[in-house]
Order: sequence, then C-alpha cells, then structure tokens
Amino acid sequence: MSAAEIHSERANAPPRRKSCEACKVAKRRCDLAWPACFRCARRNLVCVYPGRQPPSLDMETPSLPISPPENLFSPSYAEVQCTTDFNFLPSTVEPGVLELPDPEKDILDLLAQCPPIQPPAQLLAFQEPSTAVIRTRSSMPISEIVTTRLQFGIDVLKQAPRMMVLENQTPWCHQQLYKDGMPRSMQDALACCALYMARNEINTPVILSSFKTRIDDLLASPPPSTPIEALAYTQSLILYQIMRLFEGDIYARVSAEPLIPILETAGFNLLNYVHFPAPEPDTDSFPPMDAVMQSWSEWVYQESARRTALFTFYLIQIYRLITGDNNLSCDGRLGLIHSWYLSAHLWSAQTAFDFAVAWNEHQHFLICNGDFVGALQSAQPADVDLFGRMLLSTVLGIDQAKAWLYSRGAIL
Repeated sequence: MSAAEIHSERANAPPRRKSCEACKVAKRRCDLAWPACFRCARRNLVCVYPGRQPPSLDMETPSLPISPPENLFSPSYAEVQCTTDFNFLPSTVEPGVLELPDPEKDILDLLAQCPPIQPPAQLLAFQEPSTAVIRTRSSMPISEIVTTRLQFGIDVLKQAPRMMVLENQTPWCHQQLYKDGMPRSMQDALACCALYMARNEINTPVILSSFKTRIDDLLASPPPSTPIEALAYTQSLILYQIMRLFEGDIYARVSAEPLIPILETAGFNLLNYVHFPAPEPDTDSFPPMDAVMQSWSEWVYQESARRTALFTFYLIQIYRLITGDNNLSCDGRLGLIHSWYLSAHLWSAQTAFDFAVAWNEHQHFLICNGDFVGALQSAQPADVDLFGRMLLSTVLGIDQAKAWLYSRGAIL
C-alpha cells in the first residue's frame, strides 16, 4: 500500500463508536452492544447511542441468561436480583469535609456521612441471571424504617465479630462448621475480629491498617475452588464489612464501600454450592436415626451456606438503604428464590446424635422466600434462633415481632 493510500485511509477512517448516554453519565465502561449494551440491558435502562435513534420503549429487553455450572449440590439460582445502579455523582474523600461522628450517634447518622464511591468496572464483571426487576418503594423515611424494622438486625450484626471470637459462631455460621479445619481466609478474619475487640483510641489506626493488609491479601488470593473455601471467603468478607462499617472512624466506613460489589459477587458465587430444599409434605413417619446422623455434616455446611448467602444480600441492602441509594429495588425476598430451616434445636445441635434427636423430636420449619406465615401459626419462641429473630423483626417489624413473642411468653 502506498503512502498516499495509507494517508487517505487514515484521513477517512470510520468514526469511533461512543459509549451510550447511560454509561457516559455513570462514567462506566460501555461494551457498545446494539441495540442495548450489557449494562443497560441488565438494569432495564433505555440504551441511547450518540447519533442513533433509541430502541423502542416497547421493545423487550434482551434476555441475559447465565449457564449454571454442574455441581454436586444441585443449586437453586437467583431469580430476581435486588439491583442498585451506581449512578452517583463523582466524589472524592476530602479531609475536613467529612465530620468525624460521635460514637453515640445513631447508625443512620454514621453511615449517611459516607460519600458513594464508584466501584471499579472489573469488580462488577460478574454476569447476573436474567431478572424481571420489581421496584418497590416505601413512603416511610429511612430513619423510621431503621427504627421500626432494621435496628434489631443491625444490633445483632454489630456483635458478630465478638461472637465469632468467643463462640466460634455467628447467626449464619454454625459452631461446628470449621471443626475439621478453617480456611486461611477465615483464619485471617478471625484474627482481625480479635484485634477489633481490643481496639481503643491509641491502637485503632494500627488495627485498621492491619485490616487493609488482610483484605488486600484476600482479594489477591486465587478464587475459592471448593465449597468450604467459597463459604469461608464470603463469611470473611462479611466480617470485614461489619467491622469497617460500624467502626467509629469515617474513613474506615468509606473504605468499605468498594467492597460492596465484591461481597455481592462472592454471594452469587456461593450460590453455586448451595442447595435450597423445597417444602415437603407433612408425614407421621420419622427417618432412621443413622440416616439423619450421617447427613449432619452436610446439613451444617448447607445451612451455614444458605444463611450466609441470604445474609450477604441482607447486609448489602441495609447498607444501600441507609446510605440513601436512590435506585434501590427489591421484590421483598432479597431477590433470591431461597429457603432455610427455622429451628433453634437443629441449629444448636453440636453432635450428629443431638441433631438426629432434634430432627425427630422437635418440629422444624422451612422458611421459603421470606414467608413466615406458616411458621408463625405453629412455632414457639424456643424454635426461633437469633437468625430467625433478626429476619422476623425485619419482615414483621420489631414491635410486631415483640408482640408475637410476648403472646407466647417470651421477649425479642
């Protein structure tokens, strides 16, 4: 090719395709797909490219399927995702602009000071399942929602690091989950929990620096490749988030914001190993003790994984609500087709024999998609463990949960 031809080709090069308007406003990378980019299709946004007519508003949004991997546990996948678009004003953390909070302030005041931070594009590369987003909005002020529905749950999760150190458990992590060995990710998180309990005004900066080092190591490590590693990875991220979000230091909470999409991705990845059981018809027959005892170790893992996955999205939604997310959407069940066992007797069993006895002698309830109606008709306060009380107070409201327990001779 002659020099003249090269010059002519460069001079008449086709115009460079530009990002769609939605990605441009959000300052996010656009994949330039037509008629709608992946980001707009996933969020049900109208995708408009400069110089092109927008697709019809009546056009059906392209389906974004995800192919579930083959695995041992026959997992159920998310059907409807509670989504949040990170279309925030660009922000930078400027010392002196953010007021250091008083430790006595309400959690709403603490988190409301956190400016939203744009998460890196690569952190949101996980492809969620196709969703039919159902938008629901409450007319109640955020402060009232926190006071009437979330405060009990927030108080519980603030105690999680202490529980993990002293009791080797949380409401979503069974006490015997790591009896055969704890993955490195959880070992580091447990060490940070112990440091967190010992913090004071003098050592807090050093402890927070240690948190950053451990978190950086966790994010730089290879992706979890086994069920127990995937569960430990997600649980460790939860603990780090709790300690950062509810630490009195404003910069600790600001640094927790970029981990939200990472935690969300970890929650979705954990679903690959989770089996959500379907309701079974009532029967008067009991399974053999030996069969129930043999299933205990698997039940401990699966119930911990079910609760961890559910709590992951519960924590994310609490954070997004309190920080004033203007594009928060939810279908009332955290966007998941899920189920878990409401039974303090099963959850507190520490041996296979105790588990088998609890399974055959005590009633247990399968809570599907956040529906407590059937359980509330038959359950007693002794059946409801801390995880159940946390979600029950969120679904019913704290006063209604107190009333249900009080009518049966118990307190929240």
